[in-house]
Amino acid sequence: MSSSSTPLSTPEGPGSVSGAPHLPEGFTDTFTSRYVDTGELRLHAVIGGDGPPLLLVHGWPETWYAWRLLMPTLARDFQVVAVDQRGLGLSDKPRAGTTPAPSPVTLSR
Repeated sequence: MSSSSTPLSTPEGPGSVSGAPHLPEGFTDTFTSRYVDTGELRLHAVIGGDGPPLLLVHGWPETWYAWRLLMPTLARDFQVVAVDQRGLGLSDKPRAGTTPAPSPVTLSR
C-alpha cells in the first residue's frame, strides 16, 4: 500500500474484524478492518501495529483470518497489513473474463 491509497468505509459484519469469531484476546484493540481503493478495485485489509509495514498474503481459498493467531505477535514490531486477495473475503470480485490472481502491482498499492 502506498500513501496514495485511499481508505474507504470501515467494513463490519461477517468477514471483518468486528464480525470475526475466535479472535485472540485484545485483537480488536490493535486491528481494524479497512477498505483500500487501489485504483483498479477495492481490497479489504486488516491493519494494526507499529513499525515498518509487513504485508501478509494468504493462500487460496483463505482470507486475512488465516493469519489471526500470528498477527498480534507481529504487531509488536510491524504495522501488519493482512489483505483479502482479489475475489476472496470482502475484497472486490474480478470482472467476468479476468483472472482472479492479483497482480503484484495491485498488492503493492
